[in-house]
Amino acid sequence: MQKWEYKTIRQRRGIKVLRGQMTGWDADVVSMLPELGEKGWELVTVSPRSSTFGVGYAGMTNDEIWVFKRPVE
Repeated sequence: MQKWEYKTIRQRRGIKVLRGQMTGWDADVVSMLPELGEKGWELVTVSPRSSTFGVGYAGMTNDEIWVFKRPVE
């Protein structure tokens, strides 16, 4: 039976206004994909979620959890 190991990467949207400019994601997981693939990691899913609380933020998605797996040798 195949055994797997898992890795999760949290990517958080940093909504920061700096001199009138909005900034995007804090970490660029997409740029990490080639290296992860070379190390045998396969993307399983990207799950959006919200970590901001309060009435004004209802329904706002500001985080993603990227889940990867690879076979254990």
